Amino acid sequence: LMAVYFTTLFTGAEYTGKWEWPLIRDGILPNVGLKYFDMSLLCDDDIQLDPSKNFLFGVHPHGIFPFGGLALYASESPLLKRFPGLSIHPCGATVTFKIPILREYLLWTGHLDAGRKSVERALSQNKNIGIVIGGEAEVLQAENGKERCVILGREGFVKMALKHKTTLVPLYAFGVIDTFTIDKTSGFWLRYHIQRALKLAIPVYWGWMGTPLPHQKKIYIAVGTPIEPPAEVKLDEEGNPDPDLVKKHHATYVKAVQEVFEKHKAAAGYPDRELELLQAPKRKKKKGGRKKKD
Repeated sequence: LMAVYFTTLFTGAEYTGKWEWPLIRDGILPNVGLKYFDMSLLCDDDIQLDPSKNFLFGVHPHGIFPFGGLALYASESPLLKRFPGLSIHPCGATVTFKIPILREYLLWTGHLDAGRKSVERALSQNKNIGIVIGGEAEVLQAENGKERCVILGREGFVKMALKHKTTLVPLYAFGVIDTFTIDKTSGFWLRYHIQRALKLAIPVYWGWMGTPLPHQKKIYIAVGTPIEPPAEVKLDEEGNPDPDLVKKHHATYVKAVQEVFEKHKAAAGYPDRELELLQAPKRKKKKGGRKKKD
């Protein structure tokens, strides 16, 4: 049986979404999470998301676990209730699809691998996707009472959205950062280098009464202003948009994240908190590359 299960790890379902099972989205597990956190929506009346368009939802912050992502796929989600007709594929880190049981849950609920090729494929097929922008780097920055987004310099999702003429929608999940008690100091240096080398965050945390069960904190999902792509996006020979346009569009997105945070933080119960925007760590250059000729 283990051998048979092992072969399923190489089906590539995390790149195609072909294992999605709508009954699981409608089932107890995703929706009990909504009830546990009493998830509610903060959204201006004038924000409309036409289901005939394509969207890339950016979720902030990650926290220890990105519980805000439940709003993207659980059938009773206040986001999906507010915008009926939307079908969203959340994206998860590659390593999560290698963990038994978690892998099946992610695949059955429509999750896709968050790698560039997988996201590009989904967008080219006119699928709506959701990405926790800060990723594993943001996990290590998580600290109780602090609202931090690893977003500066992280432009890949903007580049893909422009390439496929996809509308960007920022979502801010208030309360996620306090669903666990976080120890920021123990082994931080070692955990940082593990995250950089293996793309795997190892936070130190605990929940209710020292258990892995998260604290029952109310989560508010605040919806930011949708950012439409330009009417015309010129691509170079490699199929990429102009770098200056990417930077400009990214700056517009960052501003939208700041605005949705400031607009709704009081209603979410955090009037005195400030949003910190952090620089994404630079990718390590691969060794052994070909040297350029003089």
